[in-house]
Amino acid sequence: MARLRKKLPFPELGVPWKMLKARVANFGQTLPAWKARQASHGELRLVDGVPVVHVRGSAREMGLALGELVGEQTRKLYDRYIHMFAPDVLGDMALAREMEPHLPESFREEIRGFGESSGLGYESALLGQCFLDIHKVALCSTLVAHDSRTDTGEILLGRNLDFPSLSIAHHASMVICYEPAGGRRYSGITWPGFLGLLSGMNEDGLALAMMLVYGHKRKEHLNGQPFPLVFRRVLAECANVDEAIGLLESRPYCTTTNVMLADRGRHGARLQLHTAKAIVDRTTPEQPALACTNHFLAKGYKSFAFTWFSSTWRLGKLRRAIASGVKFDVERIKTMLQKTAIPTINIQRIIFKPERLECEVAFGKPTTGRRKYVSLSREVLFPNIQSSRKSEGALSSRA
Repeated sequence: MARLRKKLPFPELGVPWKMLKARVANFGQTLPAWKARQASHGELRLVDGVPVVHVRGSAREMGLALGELVGEQTRKLYDRYIHMFAPDVLGDMALAREMEPHLPESFREEIRGFGESSGLGYESALLGQCFLDIHKVALCSTLVAHDSRTDTGEILLGRNLDFPSLSIAHHASMVICYEPAGGRRYSGITWPGFLGLLSGMNEDGLALAMMLVYGHKRKEHLNGQPFPLVFRRVLAECANVDEAIGLLESRPYCTTTNVMLADRGRHGARLQLHTAKAIVDRTTPEQPALACTNHFLAKGYKSFAFTWFSSTWRLGKLRRAIASGVKFDVERIKTMLQKTAIPTINIQRIIFKPERLECEVAFGKPTTGRRKYVSLSREVLFPNIQSSRKSEGALSSRA
């Protein structure tokens, strides 16, 4: 019985109640308006209403620049989201400090810079980076397809982010583009004050989208790096799916998740990241499409969780779409994201196009209806990048 109680999803069952309370407490609340701004090592611009932030330089310089550009929005989001979702701030900070020793020093330097310029201070900024390991709150669906399963042959990665907004977070979605000194450039979709990434793509055309896996208690997930940081590391350190798999198989993470990968070489992979093992499934010439949601598929790695019912229902829809044999184009992926969106919490939809170094994003009020997508070009995400003739030629010849 004690073992069963340990698996019961009491924290998950509390999320709808928190959403209801926040609907009252945050009624009429919004973030300070996004405005184009400049900082010493970055800038914020609006692309068809989507805030796009570029930061560059050392880790500390990027943290300072980000705090200058989005500090006002960050303070409001912490006050109306993090502190409302989890009012035991001191208890959560104690848990965050347990994770702190596992952080690379460069990331701690970035947090220090961000905490300083945003007005949060270091400890509050640290809490924001560990928040999703301490409190699991996201549900997601992903689909990758390429070659014979897409109309152009190019690889496409679509993802839903279903996340309880608490009537405030849906105002906060933003795109961040990192240009680290001497390093690989990469971009991601995130929120102000959240330095890790759940979805993103780098200048080599490696894209990823993660999905939480539920069923474990939060204290079991503090002996490693925060998973959003790990996925940011994948984009910063890896050029393709093989390199990403190698990093993730070293298990720097400590929280159970799934992740979908895609690269411009037309390789796709689904990783089930259990704390004991990284389980890898790759696309193949015979099956160049995969889907994934919020539970483990590998035998012996399933966990009891309230979210399992929704996860299997969404995965079934995606698998049936793959099995139909109908090719995917961008519009069909948008349709599948709409069909698998979860009512009341679907706040982001994204389609990555790794061979083009482009993506489309759809943000806003939670909905299962149609969304307006905004195209973010290569020049927006990776200014002045020079594509190799080889990759551009591959796309044009195989389209």
